[in-house]
Amino acid sequence: MRVSLFETTQSGFQWVADRVWKVEHAFERANAANKKATSTRMRIFAVLCGLSFAYAILMLFAARASLSGSPGNMAALTGEPNARAQLVDRNGQLLATDVNDYSLFVDPTDMTAEDRGMVRQALTQIFPSLPREDIAKVFGGGKRMLLTNNLKAAERERILNYGLPGISFEAQLVRDYPLGETGAAYIGMTQRGGDGLSGAEKALQDDIKKTSVNNAPVALAMDLRVQGALENELRAVAMDQRAEDAIGIVTNVRTGEILAMASWPEFDLNKPGSYSEQAKRNHAAVDRYELGSIFKAISVGIGLDTGTASMNSVYDARQPLVISGRKIHDDHAVNAMIGLEDVFIKSSNIGTGQLALTAGAGNFTRYYEALGLFRSADTELTEPAAPLYPKKWTDLSLVQTAFGQGMAITPLSFAEAIGGLLNGGYRRPLTIKKYDGTSPIAGTRVFSAATSRTMLDLMRSNVIKGTGSRANAPGLRVGGKTGTAQKPENGRYGSNRISSFAAVFPTDGPLDGDRYLVLVIFDSPQGGPSSSGLRTGGFVAAPVAGRVIDRVAPFLGVQRKEDKFTSAQWDKAPVAPEDATGDE
Repeated sequence: MRVSLFETTQSGFQWVADRVWKVEHAFERANAANKKATSTRMRIFAVLCGLSFAYAILMLFAARASLSGSPGNMAALTGEPNARAQLVDRNGQLLATDVNDYSLFVDPTDMTAEDRGMVRQALTQIFPSLPREDIAKVFGGGKRMLLTNNLKAAERERILNYGLPGISFEAQLVRDYPLGETGAAYIGMTQRGGDGLSGAEKALQDDIKKTSVNNAPVALAMDLRVQGALENELRAVAMDQRAEDAIGIVTNVRTGEILAMASWPEFDLNKPGSYSEQAKRNHAAVDRYELGSIFKAISVGIGLDTGTASMNSVYDARQPLVISGRKIHDDHAVNAMIGLEDVFIKSSNIGTGQLALTAGAGNFTRYYEALGLFRSADTELTEPAAPLYPKKWTDLSLVQTAFGQGMAITPLSFAEAIGGLLNGGYRRPLTIKKYDGTSPIAGTRVFSAATSRTMLDLMRSNVIKGTGSRANAPGLRVGGKTGTAQKPENGRYGSNRISSFAAVFPTDGPLDGDRYLVLVIFDSPQGGPSSSGLRTGGFVAAPVAGRVIDRVAPFLGVQRKEDKFTSAQWDKAPVAPEDATGDE
């Protein structure tokens, strides 16, 4: 039951009266027992002290209430059971808060006969979309009845200004999202005036409820500036490509913080009923994809870390790799003996398959387990889905997973796994909470520091002279890996693609310093002007990652440095014939 501030104050006065009554009767008992009584002056002084103290407490509560800007804070102060703390981004920008919505009631018995006609006409004009029969019903009922609800404070104020008799309002505490669509999948929703249903609202339910009592906001890891840039770039290309859906994730691989997480199509958190369940899905957490060649970064990392591959290794890509009667081809065919760098930057399926066979299924599955790829993403979010992977590891299933087929995982799971390759070698849980800057950061070593450094250099090489050149952002030392995978449809691989790019920046600097992953994925792009009609990760996803990095680097404190690879040749490299048709 809601307790108003008036009732709280009233109970405070009752407490003061009780205390005064007890003091007075203590004096009476003392006098009745012929004990030495306090002088009248002292009695008055004692009573005044008690009253002053009580009034000071009540004034403190009143001041807190008046200074508290949001109805949600007032609700917490007055004991509202559904009160929730504000959600803010890492810089204190408001993402979610409690507000009052209002229900409008009409009581025709509180009007004169002349008033009824006037009020009815006024309500018809104020609410032109309300059915006339609904308005007629409240005037024909002969008692106080609900006309409409979900009115905002400004609407209530406007109606009150009409001065209509017989009109009253009742408040209900609801959750409000001032930015509407921005960060919707990340922030999540609540039941109307109740508990969290998804996103941070559900994942951090206990914190949100607890801190509402002391009026403290809950800070997310999200940086609203990064979130906005990611959503803006992702939306533009998703619409251009007529994609089914699109995902973007930005993390700090040192801390595991999710700085931004975008899921397209978007929806308005304030109007969830206007969207389908599909539109409200957090594709980054719920949907599983065979991500294609971005998975090769993990495979090459495993080869390096186990010592079964090195930068001096050479692989025979002159003929398809035949396993269990299945031919593995290279879409960027080189038909030559190639080193490990060329396996990576030319995205060779044949070379990656040979690397995996040399390392063996035992090594690969051990690393997959250590990287969390056999379970749902390790994060506070409740939505992440468990992966789909081979139950029996054959040479064929090993090779297929090594180049990104045969294992379906969520984008969050991939972000968690590859983060351990880029931060010096530690698998870290992803977190939607802002890191306090001092607490120890959880992590388990999976790769050596040397492996992590080599992979950062390889990813930089791929952006300088490989399939990821369109992700280059001048001066920001971007590295990355492209991916274009056939999409399974009805039990077989169809014509649609999953186009992706996993970017990291800056690739230089201390291994234990701040470093950022930008993961971009498009489901079933159809080809559009932005990609010259092509659907590959290098032409669809890589440019998005590059533009996001270019925009957010100043917010993240990454300084531009001059290097020899900042000319236009890397920003707009020519379209190679194999890029135009092949998969990566």
